[in-house]
Amino acid sequence: MGILDDLREEASQKDAQQQENTRLSEQLEHNYQVLILPKMQQLFAYFKELLAYLELIESPIEVTDYTKRYSELGTLYQQDYKLSTDQYGGITHHDKLTEITLRFACLGHGDDDQEFIYHAKNKIEADQEKHFLFKNKLKFHYNKNLGNTKEGAITLFITKKIPVLFKFEVDYENSVITLQINNHEDFEQRTQTIEPKDINEAYMDKLARYILRKDTDFLRIDIDDIHKKQIRQQLEAQKQQRDQELKDAHIRETAEQESAEKKRLSYKLKSFFNV
Repeated sequence: MGILDDLREEASQKDAQQQENTRLSEQLEHNYQVLILPKMQQLFAYFKELLAYLELIESPIEVTDYTKRYSELGTLYQQDYKLSTDQYGGITHHDKLTEITLRFACLGHGDDDQEFIYHAKNKIEADQEKHFLFKNKLKFHYNKNLGNTKEGAITLFITKKIPVLFKFEVDYENSVITLQINNHEDFEQRTQTIEPKDINEAYMDKLARYILRKDTDFLRIDIDDIHKKQIRQQLEAQKQQRDQELKDAHIRETAEQESAEKKRLSYKLKSFFNV
């Protein structure tokens, strides 16, 4: 085979690849325009109407026993709903919807119920608690001068404002819609993959009832064995990471204590021989 034959074959393969890429791009765009966009528009219209009614009613939803982690939260009140369709919190063009975000908050009641106190007993617990609060976007401040500051203990003042998020986002490459749920229950973070055909009035009604804490049927979703395995692997990886962090923190703390003890003994020996 001559050089021209080689080049001809390479050009043919490249042309075939370009045609396949074009076909795939056209198919993905068709899926978005025909299958996904109408469902995103339907979701947006539904939530817009839902929030209009909630604004007229002006009655916060009482949330009791939000979490066992902080019993000091007491009863919270769900309110302050905001709907947006782009990452900056605004509304994008109706014919170009790629994400829909519903935000609201669970708040303490009144000016005298805006924060609570949490005492972290040592540096390890303090670091873990601050990391948890940062991850879940809870506002807080702390004062090392209050309470027992030995071994890194601190007092945290945590704002009673839990930000909740429901975010629908177009997965263009896979022609599906993903739903991300943050902090609606017990600081949990969930992700659901939705086939466009599954979004209908029944689906939206079930979701709205879940958002408004009427029932929890929305979460009773069948998960196939592959996803169950992935979830188990993720949980195990998170556990191993937490265990390693605790181990590293313990090693650092032990080393610091040993170093302090060596300095104390060295000082006592020097003082003894100087005498």
